[in-house]
Order: sequence, then structure tokens, then C-alpha cells
Amino acid sequence: MVVKNRVSVLRSSVARGVFMFNVPLHVGTGLFTGVTVANLVAPSGVLSVGNWIEVGLAVMAVSIGLSYLSYMILTYVPQLGPARRKSAMAALLVVYATVALTLSVATASVLGSAAGEVAHMEASLSAMKSATDDRRRAYATIINRVTALDECADTARLMSEQERLTGAFSREGGDVGRVAVSLRNISVGCDTGREALLNSRSRMARLFWSIDRLLIDMRRTVDGDLDRRAKLVVLRKQGDEFQKLTRAVNDALADDALLAVAGALSKDWEAAGLPVRGAAAIAQNFGGLADSLTADLDDIAYLKTRPIPSVLVVSNMAYLVTYPSATMTAWAVSACFEVIPLLALMLGLAIMTQRPN
Repeated sequence: MVVKNRVSVLRSSVARGVFMFNVPLHVGTGLFTGVTVANLVAPSGVLSVGNWIEVGLAVMAVSIGLSYLSYMILTYVPQLGPARRKSAMAALLVVYATVALTLSVATASVLGSAAGEVAHMEASLSAMKSATDDRRRAYATIINRVTALDECADTARLMSEQERLTGAFSREGGDVGRVAVSLRNISVGCDTGREALLNSRSRMARLFWSIDRLLIDMRRTVDGDLDRRAKLVVLRKQGDEFQKLTRAVNDALADDALLAVAGALSKDWEAAGLPVRGAAAIAQNFGGLADSLTADLDDIAYLKTRPIPSVLVVSNMAYLVTYPSATMTAWAVSACFEVIPLLALMLGLAIMTQRPN
């Protein structure tokens, strides 16, 4: 009888201690869940009376639900027989672990929201800088073709004049005019392409200057003292402006001028009606130039079709997956909120169900 009383007192004190230890952690989990619910029902941060009621109910449901589940496990499982105790303990612990794992995600999303937002802002700014550098390189690739277009125009002009005077390329008097005119047209086309590239320089300079200023302003916003929510609002507006300027850069990239010149240089001159000798002379002198003008233009065309980065709207849950290195601490703390009560339950059950000596 004395032994039974001692066992009963031990079980009661262990159950009471584990329950009192777990309740504050369950309340903390409920509060974090309430913050998650608040973000879901009022993304703007302004909660109505109905929203507050929803948040309060969520906090109460999670806190009381977990506490009652702990109470049920500590109170009734040790009273079962050995055979039923194992199955009941396993079932209740699985249920508790499943609920705890789900709630740990909500807890981590709240704890990791600040770090996730900072990581999101930094990643967005880095993507915008990278997109700008890609377009600078694309523009440099295009503008560097001016020298080749100068050479093309001069060569075609000289060949046209020589053909007009001597028929040096066609060797057929009746076709001297057509070959000379074709060469002259090539010269004009190369001049036109060069002018298109040169005319785009001032506009591209203004656009890149505007983008650089915008990126500097965005860096100041990220490093500033604004509230996190206000920061994201400002950054999203600046991100929209970045997209607008970047689309203007895409439109100003004069790759279409190079494609037009290359197409004119690589046409089938024989099929166009020129004599064999004249067509061969043009192909020999300008065929390689057409290939050099179009080099890397496919990459530039693909660059113009890629999505332009901005500061997207991302949920707190998405931060956990998108930026795991930034939210790892949040995962660890949220795991403690859920794993520690579970370990306490398992330890308490182990003590309460051991056989008395």
C-alpha cells in the first residue's frame, strides 16, 4: 500500500511538473500562430474587430489544444495496461508530433520574417544589379560593331566605285551597273546601321544613368531606418520603376539594326540576278562580316525575353524555403518550442510507467 501511494504521488508530481513546464511553451506556440493568422487575415497590418477575434480564437485554440493534449497523455496513458499503453502512447505521440510539426512552420515563419525580408530585399537588389550588368555587356557588344560597320561601308563604297569605272568584279559590261548599285546599297545599309548604333548611345547613357541612380536609392532604402513594411512598399515602387527603365533599355538595344545589315549582306546575290563573278566577289568580301555582326545576338535576344527582376510580394512561409540560410535560426528556435514539450512528455511517461522496485 505504501509503495502504491508513493508511486501514485510520484506519477502525480511528474505529471504536474511536465504539464506546468509545457504550458508556457504551448502558449508561446499559440501566440506565434496568432501572428501568422494576423498576417493572413490582414496583410496590410491593420486589423479590424473581426480580425482580432479571429486571431484571439487561433491563439486560444492552439494554446488550449496543445495543453489539453499534454494533459490527456500525462493523465490517461499511464493508467492503461502495458499492451494498450504502448499503442495509445505511440498514437498520441504521433498525433502530437504531427500537430507540433505543422505549428513549428507557423512559428518559424513569424520568427524568420525579419531575416527573410532582409534576405529578400538583398536578393532582389542583387538580381537587379546583375540584370543591369547583363544589359551593359549586351550594349557594349552591339556598340563595338560600329568599327566593323565603318569598314563595311568604306569597302563597299570603294568596290562600287571601282566596279562602276572598270567593271572589275562583274567582268561583264552589261551587268556593271547592277553590281555597282548592289555594292552602293551595301555601303548605304552599313552606314544606316552604324548611324542607328551611334544614335542609340545618348539614350542608353541616360537610361543607364537613371538605373544607377535608382539602384543607389534602393540601397539607401534597404539600409535606412524605415519600418520593414514601409521599406517593402517603397522598394516595390522602385522595383516597378526599375522594370520600366529596363524595358526601355531592351527596346533601345539596336540588335535589330545589326540583323538587318547582316541579312542584307548574306543574301543570295546570284538569285538576285547578279552575274556569277560579281555575286562571288560580294559574298567573299562581306559574307564573313555578316557572321561577325550577328555573333552573340542570339544571347542578346534571349536576354530581352527573360523576366525583369523586381521586388516581388513574398509570404513569410515562402521566406523559409527561398532563403533557408537566413531563416535557419528561426527553424531552430521553432523546433525547440515544439520538440522540447514532446521530449518532456516522453521523459515524463518513461518515469510514470516504470515498474516500482
